[in-house]
Amino acid sequence: MTTFKDNLLNDLMREHGETVEEAPVRTTRSARPLLIAGAALAIAGAATVAITTSGGTPEAYAVTKNADGSVTVSIKDIKGVDPANAKLREYGIHAKAVPMSRECAPLDESKMKITEDYRLPRQNEADGSVTMSPGDVPDGWTILLGISNMPNRGTGLGFTGPHRDPAPDCLQEVGE
Repeated sequence: MTTFKDNLLNDLMREHGETVEEAPVRTTRSARPLLIAGAALAIAGAATVAITTSGGTPEAYAVTKNADGSVTVSIKDIKGVDPANAKLREYGIHAKAVPMSRECAPLDESKMKITEDYRLPRQNEADGSVTMSPGDVPDGWTILLGISNMPNRGTGLGFTGPHRDPAPDCLQEVGE
């Protein structure tokens, strides 16, 4: 310190020394710990989002357009029915995903007597998905893809032969 500063400090201590010594000690905090904590929280949040969007729980449905123009459909939960149907319509597939229920009426067999050529969905036994192409089913007809949430039913899709439009909104659940 300079002489002026030394004298000023000595005068201050002489006149106000007791007050200065009794005053609480003020410490200044660095913002650095808060920045580190904030960064750690942001990283944890990003990791949580990444886990939940990339493999935490499986999606309720998937409708994938293949290179040959066919479409593969997988529905693991009844919650996926509406969005899967929207994609099927977008891709020109004459199929409708419907929930299976014990309260649903049996299919009207007279609406399933098709005389035109059609092709049934190709089922993948490994994952329960089905693949269809535009033109597999003629206009005015719809393949029903049944989804059951009953225990021990697996996650595959059941399907019917072509049903004359308008197609029903559910399929009768059979069995236990």
